[in-house]
Amino acid sequence: MKKEIKISGFKTPENYFEDFELQLYGRIDEEKLPKSSGFKVSEGYFDTLEEKVIAANATSLKQSKVIPLFQTQSSSYKRYFGYAAAVAAILFIGTIIFNYQGSTKSTLDTIQLGIIDKYIEDGNLNMDLYELSAYFETDEIPLETFGNQYINQTNLEHYLLENTDEELFMMDSSEN
Repeated sequence: MKKEIKISGFKTPENYFEDFELQLYGRIDEEKLPKSSGFKVSEGYFDTLEEKVIAANATSLKQSKVIPLFQTQSSSYKRYFGYAAAVAAILFIGTIIFNYQGSTKSTLDTIQLGIIDKYIEDGNLNMDLYELSAYFETDEIPLETFGNQYINQTNLEHYLLENTDEELFMMDSSEN
């Protein structure tokens, strides 16, 4: 560790701070300060000063542009007309941009039904028959269209043989 130095190294003469004030006033007396400040005012300046200030203030009030808080109706219509024109332009451009219908827009009619069938057959639609039937109301499906159709007996047997499990037939035959 370093040793602490207790002596600062700066020295002042003896009685320096005691005699400082006396020495300062002594020097001021020796220098002989001038009795006048060096600034001169012309005669009658303060007699006409008030009139000059009022005249300058009156001319500055006439020259400045002040926007009144409550404008006349003709000027307020002009201001609001500018705002209305800007809003109308923005709405016009916005409707053009957001309502633009390009040739690439797809609707349900333009989608091929074969693509939808392939999507469902590939297992991409994770819904069973009960979940799908929840989206359809029975009021929307006319039952009269199904009642008038007759199914051919041979087509029905062929469909059941291809699409049902053999275990189901065995269970039915064993119960009888």
